[in-house]
Amino acid sequence: MKFIKILLVLIVWSLAVRVVCSVNSIYSADKFSVQATEFLKEREPERALILINKSIEINPLEPSYYRTRALVYLTAGILEENGENLSDYKSHAYVDLQKSLEVNRDSLVTERNVVPVYYFLANGNPFSVPGAENHDAKFIGETEEFYQMLKSRYSQDAGVISLVAEYERKLGLTEEYEKSKEMIRVLRPDLLDWYSSFN
Repeated sequence: MKFIKILLVLIVWSLAVRVVCSVNSIYSADKFSVQATEFLKEREPERALILINKSIEINPLEPSYYRTRALVYLTAGILEENGENLSDYKSHAYVDLQKSLEVNRDSLVTERNVVPVYYFLANGNPFSVPGAENHDAKFIGETEEFYQMLKSRYSQDAGVISLVAEYERKLGLTEEYEKSKEMIRVLRPDLLDWYSSFN
């Protein structure tokens, strides 16, 4: 009987240690992600990339880390002096957006959070005025497809439709933007008066 008690105590202790280690790993990954975001704000994408890669290495199942790394790639491409590698950076960012959506399938939060990142992918020259004349041919189709999927999947969610409409307007996707406005007119006509996307 004494042997069984000792065995149970050892099992409980080993489980407790595993839980503490797991929590500590998640905390560390989140800490690296926050630090990466700070470096991104300071326009230091190289340092941000090192930290966000550590976050992903520790916890590869957190979609926000992939979204953050996508933003790091986009920022690095924009800040690069000659901008000749922007397309490569955008390709890396696109892969991370897909991974973000893959690790947390059908999550409204994840899908909403990547809407602005898709906008930056579809925007051609980041130093020019956004609109219909400033699309990145490689990513505008992917962005339109993603926005359409959201409007279809969340056709009864005025918040999602309004968010997508904002970026459709910025990208000069006039026909899709008008369709979004019509969806809002049916769902919540009051939003047309006060939501910035429709003014």
